[in-house]
Amino acid sequence: MTFLPGPQDLVALRQRLNQFSALTTPPPLSSESVQQLRADLGLLNRLSDYQTLGICADDLEQARRAIAQYLGLLGVNATLTLPEQAGAVYLKFNTLKGTWYLDGYSGQSRGVIITFHGSDPEAMAVIGTYGPFPFQL
Repeated sequence: MTFLPGPQDLVALRQRLNQFSALTTPPPLSSESVQQLRADLGLLNRLSDYQTLGICADDLEQARRAIAQYLGLLGVNATLTLPEQAGAVYLKFNTLKGTWYLDGYSGQSRGVIITFHGSDPEAMAVIGTYGPFPFQL
């Protein structure tokens, strides 16, 4: 059985993460906010079965740095061999299958979105999509 925080803790966690949902780009965060965000995402990672990451970036290098950092935060070992792509990009990665999708991107959104997937009924309170988060945590 997975450890779950108390109901009030889950409500607070969801409130902290849902503040990003209405944004197209993540706001600047204080170092304290970054620490809290890392802790919140780490907890969701432990409660979920797998994750899907979506990155909208100005260029491929920014997306590569972001995916490496977030996969490290999630404890996922993966090496993505991505083809060169000019301009803004959308990169999606599935941690369960280790598969990725890369394409050009013309939208205004920027940042990292994470969907936490799970089958444990006790973890359903936190399963969902959160972000956009900053490229660097």
